[in-house]
Formats: sequence, C-alpha cells, structure tokens
Amino acid sequence: FGNMCRKGRMFAPTKIWRKWHRKISVNMRRFVLVSALAATAVPALVMARGHKVTAGPEIPLVLNDDAVHTVRKTKDAVKLLKSVAAFEDVEKAKESRNLRAGKGKYRNRRYTQRRGPLIVFSGDKKFTRAFRNLPGVEFADVSRLNLLTLAPGGHLGRFVIWTKGAFEKLNDVFGTLKTASKQKHGYRLPRATMNNADLARIINSDEIQSKLN
Repeated sequence: FGNMCRKGRMFAPTKIWRKWHRKISVNMRRFVLVSALAATAVPALVMARGHKVTAGPEIPLVLNDDAVHTVRKTKDAVKLLKSVAAFEDVEKAKESRNLRAGKGKYRNRRYTQRRGPLIVFSGDKKFTRAFRNLPGVEFADVSRLNLLTLAPGGHLGRFVIWTKGAFEKLNDVFGTLKTASKQKHGYRLPRATMNNADLARIINSDEIQSKLN
C-alpha cells in the first residue's frame, strides 16, 4: 500500500542499520542503576511517579520470605497485597488500561497501561505464577535488576515490594560504602557528593543566615 493509504507503509521507512543503541561504560550503568534503586526508597519520588502508596506501612516495603514464596493462588496474592495496602496500586494499573492512539493499535501494542508494583525476589520464583495475572505487577531477581523496570520511561521512583532475602542480598550484589561487592569485582557504592541535598533547608538554617545578615 502507498504511504497515503490507511494501514499503508510509511514514507521512507526507517532502516534496520540505523544506530539504535549507544554504548555506555559499565561503571556509568551501575551508577544509574543504584541511583534508581535509591529513589525507590524515597516516598516523595514514589508518590510523584503516580503510585498509590499513602496507606502502606512503610517504604521500602519488605515482606517475609515465607509470606511471598508460599503463595500459589491468585486469590492469595490479592489477599497478601491487600494486607500491606499495595493492592490499590494494582487497581490503579487495571483502571488505566486504554486503547492506544495511533497506528500502534494494529502493530501488536493495542493497549496502554500504567505500571504497578515491582516485586523483587531472590531464589525460587514459583510464586510468580500467582501474581502474573494481576495487571501492572512485574518481577525482578535481585541479582539481575534492570533499569527499565526500576525507572520505566526514565522516571525514578518505582514502587518496589522486596522479599526479606532479596533485601538482605543487596549488600552482596552492590557492596556498601566501606566494603566491595561480592558479585561485581571491586565495585563499591558511589559516595554522595552532599550529605544533605536539601539546599533550601541549608540556606535558610540559622547558622548560614546569622553569617549573611
């Protein structure tokens, strides 16, 4: 079909030999990943991203391994999410499902939908069968965290539900400020440039204002 026809090919189709990807150094990729990971622990950033977490007990939300890994039915998964006030975010994702505008409708991406909670686990993943039918819910192994799931669309602050085993394994995967990672050779967490990033609070503090005035 001509480029002027409905469902026709586009004019001057994009070529497969376009430079689709950009090479980024390993250190920079790790820096971005740990930054996105840190943002998941800031309630303001999580709420700014649109997640419904106001009724939840705390952020980051860490659940007992047995509570998550023993779930085998979707009704039990719903019950677990409701018990920690995380099901409201799933309902938000369900209600957001809409027809896509444009030609993507007939290119196997007919609907758009917001993201729900991301469940980060370690080890056995049989429980994912119970959660996989819930709209917006995604999974990630703590040893293979992905920036595209931690910060979809480049927006920091994904609502993450951790299992206790995965949360405790973070120091082994990424290391700390004092100890190196056990999985990434010689890697340590980047040191913060500022201990307190709240500039307005610093400038308006009595100590600074007393010197200025």
